Amino acid sequence: MKTSFEKAIKQFFLSMLIILFVFVSNAQQTGVQPTLGKTNAFSELMRLLGISETDLGYVPKGYWMRYPIPDNIPYVLPAFNDLLAEPHRIYDYVRNMALSVDDFLHPDYLKSSHNGLMKLGYYCGVIHIAPEFRAYNSSLWAETAEKEPLLAALKDVYYKTNSEWRYNRIAEAADFPLVEKDFRKAIEKVHPEIQKVLARAVLNMLDAWRWRETAMRNVNYKDASACWKLRTLGETQFDGMDFFPALDNCAKNIDMNSIYYAGLKMLEAGEWLADTLIALKAGKTDIDWGNQSLNISTPIGRIVLSGSKDNTHQYGDIILLVDLGGDDAYKGAAGATASLDNGVSLYIDLEGNDTYENDDEYLPSQGAGVFGAGVLIDKAGNDTYKAKKLTQGAALLGFGVIVDMEGNDKYEAQTNAQGSANFGVGIAIDNKGDDEYRIWGDGQGYGGMAAIGALINRTGNDKYYAEPKSEVVWRPDLHSKALKFNYSYAQGCGVGRRGDVTDGHSWAGGMGVLVDLTGDDLYESGNWSAGCGYWYGMGFLYDGSGNDKYHTSTWAQAAGAHFCIAALIDEDGDDEHICWDEQSNGIGFGHDFTVSLFLDRKGNDYYKMKDDGLGFAINKSDVFFFDLEGDDTYIRGPKARSYGWNNFDLHNPPNVEMLYHLYTNQVCMFADVAGKDKYFMQEYPDGKLYPDSVMKDGAELRFPSVRDTLASNKYYGIGKDFDGWNGAPIEYFRDKMKKRFKEFK
Repeated sequence: MKTSFEKAIKQFFLSMLIILFVFVSNAQQTGVQPTLGKTNAFSELMRLLGISETDLGYVPKGYWMRYPIPDNIPYVLPAFNDLLAEPHRIYDYVRNMALSVDDFLHPDYLKSSHNGLMKLGYYCGVIHIAPEFRAYNSSLWAETAEKEPLLAALKDVYYKTNSEWRYNRIAEAADFPLVEKDFRKAIEKVHPEIQKVLARAVLNMLDAWRWRETAMRNVNYKDASACWKLRTLGETQFDGMDFFPALDNCAKNIDMNSIYYAGLKMLEAGEWLADTLIALKAGKTDIDWGNQSLNISTPIGRIVLSGSKDNTHQYGDIILLVDLGGDDAYKGAAGATASLDNGVSLYIDLEGNDTYENDDEYLPSQGAGVFGAGVLIDKAGNDTYKAKKLTQGAALLGFGVIVDMEGNDKYEAQTNAQGSANFGVGIAIDNKGDDEYRIWGDGQGYGGMAAIGALINRTGNDKYYAEPKSEVVWRPDLHSKALKFNYSYAQGCGVGRRGDVTDGHSWAGGMGVLVDLTGDDLYESGNWSAGCGYWYGMGFLYDGSGNDKYHTSTWAQAAGAHFCIAALIDEDGDDEHICWDEQSNGIGFGHDFTVSLFLDRKGNDYYKMKDDGLGFAINKSDVFFFDLEGDDTYIRGPKARSYGWNNFDLHNPPNVEMLYHLYTNQVCMFADVAGKDKYFMQEYPDGKLYPDSVMKDGAELRFPSVRDTLASNKYYGIGKDFDGWNGAPIEYFRDKMKKRFKEFK
């Protein structure tokens, strides 16, 4: 006779069987297959190789002779060591930045808040170099007077800078200058409602100015002057060809957190100012918007208000400029620190098809900060931006941001532009429109030494171009035959100062990131680009959706060399990846302790790779190439080493210079997880196309095939085309984060 306990147990298992039956039935009806108990493709590859998570990545040790230990390399970014040790966390790290773009530039967020730009400046910039900050807000505080608020705010500027508001002589008031009288007369031209708004903005800029002054308290003016005109860092520092002692001094003595704080305040203050004026403009038809005008000089810089007519602006001392509309022309600095005395500068343009031009290569412009913070916010219009160097969201020992919220825009520059920085944070943000970016190099998401450079583009069919041909712009890279191709350092590229081959002053690279959320985009560049790292730098290119084209030469598309991290992540779309010239390596390529991730999640994709790549590692690197869905086509040159290939036969056994090769793994994975795929070989440049001799749909390759015969056997290479895989999603590459808004707009 069964006890009540046994009956309860029987009933429990019966209930569980019924639940399981219903789950399976529902899954079959909805087309969703249960994955409980099933491994995922990444885990399967590790099982086949006989490794685990602990075998991935690198944790350098002091006894690795000749290896440049990160602890001895100045300016290593906070995330670098841990991502190098745990490469399977790269996707989450980059995805967090992309999600911040979706969250804080989302129309619903922008309607309800005035801090979206500040949040973006934090999540795609400041947090990656200065983790002491949190992104609650920028602590703006401005108490404006009830009576004559703008005049009172200006008086506050004078008092807090120890400047004379009321002159006197011989124990009586002076007849002139009469600061208060002159300002009151100038302010009379401004509508009282606008005065209230400007008063708060002036006090916020005063606060930003104060923090910039704090940042400079220990900087030697002579050193700062020597650094001011440095415009060749991208060309000279990657192999340590020149050393600038003044730059070393300033980098050690400047208080960068105070500059970041000033910059974040300016982003939030600028967004609030623009949104408030736009709302006021829509509701106040009794204001003569065309004739609003103010132009005054203060101890912290010039303040300009311009009406909604077509205007021309050219100044070198602006702390705050607001243009209410019209098709305007901006010449010179335009939202940049124009001198060492002009340490903070904020430009706001509300609407109009505007033109921004600067032909002085030594003048920062269009959202650039040098020893300070420069911000340019253009809210609407089809705008044109043209400048030379240190421009369009750039920084050198500073914080520089350009924001264009709406319109089909064109950006053109030479170097250090479009989201580029050395020793600082440079961000270029474009929210809506079909945009075009052109550059020589060192931009479009370029993080130089101790820096974050980010290019953020939310929507639109965009074109990104970094001049690849040396016959057009002379920046030739020795890794191209006959010096045909330039080094671009663009489109998500992080590069440091490699001092081991010269003077021993090695400085870590920063993070370069390009995030484009949606649209059919075209990426064209030369060498060292499109998700590329070099010398303790991190380079990331993230594209959310659209049928995109990536055309590069060599060392590109998730590639890197010498102790770095690189990734190209494309979430969706039928994409084209081409690396097909005389000398071409990339699309998942790593050399000398590089961690590289190439990830394409969805779409019927086309890959064409002339030389080594498509999941190829040399000289101790970890390379991961994953295409998760779609019917894909792969073409490689007949001499190309691809599909999990690695150079297990070089430095094996290692010589005296390669001692650290004894203690480190080389892991190289190629996986096409789903779809009916085609693999071809083709003679260069346009020869016969024929089936690949080693790879095909459903095939599995191992490199090396026999590890036990090697002096050092820490080499793991696999190429696998999964045939009919129905396992669990890859946990490492699964989107685990919650969107603030369900619908993408």
